[in-house]
Amino acid sequence: MKKIFILIILIISLISFSANYDLDIKLIDQDKAILGYLTVTLENNEEPYFALFPNLNSHDNPYINTLFQSKEKNRIEIIKVTDENNNILDFSYEDYPSKKFRNYQRKNGILKVNTNKKRLKITFKTYFSKKENADNVAFDDIYIWRFGWYPIAINKNSDYLLPHHMVSVKVENNDNFIPILSGKKINDKYFSEGKYVSMPIIFIKKDSYSNLKLNSKDYTVNVWYRKGQEQRAAIMTTHVIKALELHTKDFGKLKYSSINIIQDPYPGMYGMAADGMFLLGDGFFTTADLVLPGLLEPLTFYVVSHELAHMWFGIGVGVDFADNNFMSESLADYSAHMSMYEKYGDDRLYNIYLPDILTDSFSKIFVKNFSDLDQKSIFNLGYYNIENAVTDDIDKIPANFTSYIYYNKGKRALFSLEDYLGRKKLINILAEYYKIYNEKSPTEDEFLTFLSKYVDKDILYDLFMNKKNFDASVKHNGNKIIIDLGGMKIPTKVRILTKDGTKEYVTVKNVEYNVKDILAIDIDPDMHTFDVERHNNHYPPLIKSNLLLNDDISKFDAYEINFKTNVNTINNYYQNSSFISFEKYPYYNFDIGYYSLYSDTFSMLDLGINSNININPNPWFSLNLNYSKSLYNSYQDLTGQLSLSIPTQLDIGSSSKAVAYSTTFLLNGEFIDLKNYLINPTLIYENLYNLGIYLSGNYYLINNNNDYTNAYTLETAYFFNNYLPFLNSFSLELKYANSPVFNPLYDKISLLEENDMLLSQFNIVKEVYGINLELFNFSDESDKRINAFNLFSIGDIDYTLNGIYKLVDYDNLFGLTFDISPEIYFITDENIPINLEFGTYYLPSKNLYSLTFSFSTTFDTTIRNIIK
Repeated sequence: MKKIFILIILIISLISFSANYDLDIKLIDQDKAILGYLTVTLENNEEPYFALFPNLNSHDNPYINTLFQSKEKNRIEIIKVTDENNNILDFSYEDYPSKKFRNYQRKNGILKVNTNKKRLKITFKTYFSKKENADNVAFDDIYIWRFGWYPIAINKNSDYLLPHHMVSVKVENNDNFIPILSGKKINDKYFSEGKYVSMPIIFIKKDSYSNLKLNSKDYTVNVWYRKGQEQRAAIMTTHVIKALELHTKDFGKLKYSSINIIQDPYPGMYGMAADGMFLLGDGFFTTADLVLPGLLEPLTFYVVSHELAHMWFGIGVGVDFADNNFMSESLADYSAHMSMYEKYGDDRLYNIYLPDILTDSFSKIFVKNFSDLDQKSIFNLGYYNIENAVTDDIDKIPANFTSYIYYNKGKRALFSLEDYLGRKKLINILAEYYKIYNEKSPTEDEFLTFLSKYVDKDILYDLFMNKKNFDASVKHNGNKIIIDLGGMKIPTKVRILTKDGTKEYVTVKNVEYNVKDILAIDIDPDMHTFDVERHNNHYPPLIKSNLLLNDDISKFDAYEINFKTNVNTINNYYQNSSFISFEKYPYYNFDIGYYSLYSDTFSMLDLGINSNININPNPWFSLNLNYSKSLYNSYQDLTGQLSLSIPTQLDIGSSSKAVAYSTTFLLNGEFIDLKNYLINPTLIYENLYNLGIYLSGNYYLINNNNDYTNAYTLETAYFFNNYLPFLNSFSLELKYANSPVFNPLYDKISLLEENDMLLSQFNIVKEVYGINLELFNFSDESDKRINAFNLFSIGDIDYTLNGIYKLVDYDNLFGLTFDISPEIYFITDENIPINLEFGTYYLPSKNLYSLTFSFSTTFDTTIRNIIK
């Protein structure tokens, strides 16, 4: 009887987890590929028209140089298609139908089977790329693919929508790797728990990864991490359990019984979600605790919470990633932000209370909370004059600003709704939205129609569909003070201080007061709107100063008045500079103060005044002027730089062009008196992305006591558009002056002797004409970083061999350099490229040679690592 009961339960389980897509797969490690056998049962309204999503990334991008591309691409091959009786069916490849993708991407993006049968068998092979991405990639000890590694039937009219479907997967045993899939495992098969947008697949090497498993109230949490990262895995598990608890309380229980979290070896602090699992960048494991362990735990929790929220919004409720991705990212980011307030009581970016002397120094460099971090993106929309609606499709938004619109502006639209409706009501509305549309993919019209049951359509239009940037402000008109919303119905909180006290309210229209009745006004005090310019949100204007000890006010809100001082050592002399700084970030700052110069015995040698002006009205223009005047003697010095860049639309082969610049004009100068001055105009043309070209030209006019020097330099580099490891790039230098001013080996340190005879030959010369040919470039492609004394982390290392020839004042100089370029990562997983160059040079005319070392990267060695 017991056996019969178990059999009945098993049959019921198999029925409840029956799939539209049934897969038998095996990992072929030597090919970095999955061989799959798919049996698919189409619904009555479905055609045998399958998206081959890996092929969207299988072709070289003809718009950008191979320097910025991975040689190994994803792809999927269709080996055979049959009916359920194994009769061969005719099939063809077609271009992917969506015009949101470029023509080179769309090629072979569709499998079309010429049949009217509903049950098909497809044999396919899907190839992973190698190490240069975070997803769809094969590392030494892990294979990762989240979405669409097998053919998926799609609607011809969608752009990038993965329809929800039932799926089951059986994986052939592998001696070295074990599979991680989302869903219920029954015998040797995994069944999706409900409908998935795609079954994610991970293979981890048995001797490399470990698992930490904990049970929460509603879910089993599995963290898969590289051995040695047990402490980080334990911390990660607590973040996951807490975020799941908060989101489940707000939006309802997920269909998944277990959640898998995977340490992704690719560097960075990021997350990427899929059905029942998400990836976390290696930065959250390897470098998160550098220097200040525990500092970045709030950031870690935020990213974990964001990725988990996708299981409600973006995956649970599906989206078309090319048409309405804001319905994924905006809702997930808003949910994560809310969970910060529930967990921490605020939205701190890092642990501001960490008891370490460096914590305060860290806070002077980075913003302290997510509201300020978001505001930087919102501000840049205005600063760069980017006007896009939250609902704009991906091809309508500049490629380098899509996250600003979908994440930041969309999240702020939801915050405005929170102010309008109340947080609890908005969360209940989103919970209802999830309940209605779970395992469906509503359009943006359906989303807005759903919200219109609770919010006026004019408000929804301005929040989600109006392209205009929002700039609320406090204005004066005679004896009236006006809260001006710029003609937009954006729900905006206003805080007013009168003699009777403080009151707050939310408005969608302009409000007018008598000036005499108002002591202070703050528009949007919580940074909930997507207001691009906040300095004008306050009456009277906010003043931030280290003299007033009110550093918590955002630089996007306040005018700053600060006292600053610094001490420098210059050739055994000590210089102290102190000044008062007036700033409106980032448009301008004015500094005025004094300097004093002391000998090594601290006797005062000079005292003077100095001043500085920086003007940056937009990203393309800047002006800096600095003036110093001695009070001890007649010495004075005026230096300056004018920078003017020409904005352009850079075609990088994506759905839309990027806002960038390729040409910059610089004018540097220094004026001491009419007998001593310098003028240095520079023109820089950089088109590495498209053409692989860098060009810089300079002219120097130097007047030294009426002795005039004219100097000209031209430096250029070119990267060939191929993947060859040898003869891949070269650079040229042309330098001429009417008197000696150049040092062709200026940054080289001799490894032979202190007074190196060869180096001393070139202290100062008139002419240099040179070529640097990259002979060979190699990377160890290590995907296992190692930390050094918990201060920094070392990643993969590039090795470059360069051949050099220089004609120096008509004397031949030959050189060979070997560059070692490790990827160095610091806290927040910030990468700083460095170049250790070892060189040998030979001067035939005098039979001199030298062995040298250089730490910096210049055109005299290679620019490859600067670009990386």
